[in-house]
Formats: sequence, C-alpha cells, structure tokens
Amino acid sequence: MKCFDLMWKKPAVESVNGLLIQIQQCSISSPRTLPLIHARIIKSHCLQDGFLLTRLAHAYLTSDTPAPAKRIFTHFPKKPPLFLWNEMIKWYSRNRCFRESIDLYYLMASMGVRRNEFTFTFVLPACAGARSVLDGRIVHVDLVKIGYERNVFVATALVDMYCKCGEIGLARKVFDDVSSKGTAIFNAMVSGYVNNNEHGMAMAVFDSMQNSGVVSDAITMVSILQSCASLGALRRGRMIHDQIQRSSHLDINVYIGAALINMYARCGSIEDSRKVFDEMPDRDLISWTTLISGYGMHGLAKNAESLFTQMINSGIKPDAVAFVGILSSFGHCGMVDIGQNYFHRMTKEYRIEPTLEHYSCMVDMFGRAGKLDEAEEVIRTMGVAPDSGILGSLLNSCKLHLNVQVAERITEHILSIDPENAGWYVLMSNIYATAKNWNGVTKMRVLMKEKNLIKPPGWSSIEINGEIHSFLVFDQRHPDSTAIYDVMRNLESRIRIEGYVPDTSCVLRNVGEDLKLDMLCGHSERLAIAFGILRTGEGEVLRIMKNLRVCLDCHTATKFISRITGREIILRDSKRFHHFKDGSCSCGDYW
Repeated sequence: MKCFDLMWKKPAVESVNGLLIQIQQCSISSPRTLPLIHARIIKSHCLQDGFLLTRLAHAYLTSDTPAPAKRIFTHFPKKPPLFLWNEMIKWYSRNRCFRESIDLYYLMASMGVRRNEFTFTFVLPACAGARSVLDGRIVHVDLVKIGYERNVFVATALVDMYCKCGEIGLARKVFDDVSSKGTAIFNAMVSGYVNNNEHGMAMAVFDSMQNSGVVSDAITMVSILQSCASLGALRRGRMIHDQIQRSSHLDINVYIGAALINMYARCGSIEDSRKVFDEMPDRDLISWTTLISGYGMHGLAKNAESLFTQMINSGIKPDAVAFVGILSSFGHCGMVDIGQNYFHRMTKEYRIEPTLEHYSCMVDMFGRAGKLDEAEEVIRTMGVAPDSGILGSLLNSCKLHLNVQVAERITEHILSIDPENAGWYVLMSNIYATAKNWNGVTKMRVLMKEKNLIKPPGWSSIEINGEIHSFLVFDQRHPDSTAIYDVMRNLESRIRIEGYVPDTSCVLRNVGEDLKLDMLCGHSERLAIAFGILRTGEGEVLRIMKNLRVCLDCHTATKFISRITGREIILRDSKRFHHFKDGSCSCGDYW
C-alpha cells in the first residue's frame, strides 16, 4: 500500500504500531509526508510515546529536515534516549554544524546521560571539523574515564581528530596504544601523516600495515600514492601500482586512477600518467582534470588544451578546478592570449564565478610574461580581496623581471596580511640583492631578526633504489659526501670546457667573485645530480625534486651536464618540471 494511502485510511483507533509503519515507509519513499504523520501523532494523543517520537525525529534527520527533529528533541516528554542524543550529535557533525554538535555533547554530559562508543565516534569528527584540539582533548578525557580509549572505533576517531588538528604526536600515541589494529585506524594514521606533510612517516606506517598483514583498501592506496607524489618516489609508486594490479580486491577506480595519474605526473613520468588515464575503464571529471594539470606542470600546454577539448567533447562539463588546471598550463608556457580567452570562456560560456585560484593563475600568467601592469590591474579589479598567494605570485614576477618599485609596493601589502611568513622577507631581500641594493637586503634581514623568523632551507632530493636522499646547500652529511664533491668538481671542469660560464649574479650575497663561484657549486640540486651520476648506471634518467625555484645558473649548468653525460635529467622545482636532454630544457628557458 502506498504511503499516502496509509496516512489517509483512518482506523477506528490510531495504533502506535501503525504509525511506526507509516513513519518507516514514508521516510524511505516519501519523506515530504512526514509532517502529515506528525500531525496524526499529535491528534492521536501519542505524544508521550518516547519510542514513536524517537523514530519520527530520526526520520526527519534522515530526510535532512532538522528543524522539526530539534523541536521533538527539545520538547521530549522525559529525557531523550541515548539513540536520539547520538543521532542529533551526528547530524550536526555531518552537516558541518561542528560547534552545535560539540555543545550538544557538553549538554549531554552535564545532564548525566550515559555515553557510548557511538557518541564519541560522532562528536570527535565535529572536534576535527572545528579544528578544536581543546574540545577534542576534553572528549578524550571523558572517554578514558568511561573506558573507551582502547575501543578501535573510538581510537580511530581520536587519531583522525588529532591529525586534523595538527597534533600528530598525540595521534601517534593513541595509535600505538591500540593492540588490535584494523584497516580503518591504519588509514587514519597514514592519511594524518600525509596531510601533515610527514610523508616518510606515512610510508613507515604503511610498511607496518603491510607487514602486519592488515588489508589495504582504496583509501590506503590513495593516501600512500599521494606521499609518493610529494616525495618524488617513482620506484615506490610503481611498486604500489603493481600491488594494486595484482590485488584481488582492488580495482583501478576513478579515485585510485586519479591518484596514480597524479603520482606519475609529480614524479616526472607524464607518459605513465597518460597510460594510466588511457587504460581506465571509467573516467570522471577528476581524472581528466588531474591529467590536464599534470601536462601543465610539465610545460605541455598544447597537450593540456587538447585533452581539455576532448573532455568537453566527451560530454563532461569543466568545473572551477578544471579551469585552474588549464589556466596554469598556459601560464607555464607564456600563452597569455589563449589564457585570457579561456578565462573569458569560463565566466561567459560556463558561468563559473572566478575564485582566488583563477585570479592567481591570471596574475602569474601576466607576471611571468613581464606584463606587471596587467597583473596589478587583475588584482585591483577582481571581485575578492587578494590573499598572500596572489600577491606572492606577483612578487615572484617582480624578481624575474627585476622591478624593485612594484616589488616594494607589493611587499608592503603582503606583509600587512601575512607578516609571519619568512618567505616574503627572503624574496624581497633577494630582489634587493639582485639589484645590488645591499641596504635593502639589510633592512629585510633586520625585520626578520626582530620577528624571530627563520629562512626555510632549500633542499633537493633524489630517489635511488627506492630510498630518498636529500641534500641542503653545501651539504656534507651524506656518507658518500667526498665522492659526491669529486663528481661535482669533475662535472664543473667538463662543462666549462664545453662553454659553460658561471652566472655569479645568482649569488645573492655581497661577497667576492671567487667565493660566489664556490657558492654556486654547492647548490643542493647540483649535489643531488652528482650523487645520481655516482650511484646510477650509464644512461639512467635522473629525477630530482627541489622545494624552491631552480636558479638561473643551475638551470644553465644542468643543460650542459645533460649533454656531456648523455643523461636525461628531470627536475621538479616549486614552479614546474624541467626536462633536460642533450643540452636543452623543455621549458625553453621560460619558467
């Protein structure tokens, strides 16, 4: 019988069981009719039946109609049952009403209502969503008092909460205290390390998971592939890809597929990204967008544009993220006119409101091309206030084109909204140094000292036999340090014979020329390249990761090294990928 017919067929006496059946059927097939059932409950004088009211409130919450559920909860004939407390806390948490969820938990505790494992697994995600470690620790104390600290479901929620609040050490302590760990808690710990940029630790927990015989699922693989992507760990990424293919319970669905595409792209193998994409049985918008962005990182804007067109022709409508990918692709290659055309298509044809990310792409596009006035005009006329990322993009362009006047104006603005970021002081100091304005350099250093800010170290890394080796400038910590410097000096001599002339303007210190030459040789990417040549076979591709923008002199030197050694060198810096081969770079010296 249809729900509507059930409601309007009037029995002689309204039965509670009959109303329960109607609630159950209508909550599934016709939730809009719940208010009519509610009215019948009122008329039938069943408002004192707590079980009936609980089911009705739950039906309202299930159908995403919270207001009447709240009224039922507030005016419950006696104390609401534990189930209803939990459902209300869960609804608030899952609908991003984090403070309401937490406050309801506190009310529950103050009224002496017994809490169970579900209570904690519902309120802890609210603490995580609110990024409130204080509330999370209060809840943690409560659950320890009650005796749920070793419940694996509660512990998993605790690990997730502490990770999302940035308390990775507390998360690890909870994790270690659980004796019988399952997939969910391992996933929470792995993703926690990933999201806190501790990718080496994520790998270690993943290895422990594998060694423990705990089954990895799609969530595990997506997280660990993200770590491989961030570390540039291509060999490890290939092993995980192979493990997925051999697994009887894992398929390359759209989520794992996108993670693989991203991993290969960020590890410098865009060809493998395309291969994964082509072999995917199903592709969604994220799959297309990930490959488009990957092409952009590698400076393959025409490939990105071609794929973008294929995506549209396949019937998939681009969203705001897809346009960020394609616009950044054009920015990496100086395709300003085409980039402007796509920006207008986004707003006019697809009716997508530009966000800070889109404006940042346009500012970066104009800035790299030396059109600083146009970049500033974008910032002045965009509909939202600029953040430090957009201003920082323009400041980087000022360094590229040595425009001190614009840089000073932008620095004043950027420091007013992000004064604790040492990177901005360093960048402006470098601009002054390039312009030989040593007083300006001193001013920036004094400001940093006054604020106790420390310059983030520049590093480069290379993966050899599955192990990541990292280097700082003038690094001598590596066991093979002596041999590395011998290789580097030999390379330096050989490329000079081939015509390499050091560009000492890249040394942003007021020191003598001889010392500047020595300082150039100690850059971290050169150490990583030398180590790669030392420890790999003839003709092997070297893949280097660098956290800062490669300097002009190292870029030139690497082109020469690729020619004299016959090696392909793929270097990922903070801006893009550079593919060095036979003395030239894929960026065309535009980055």
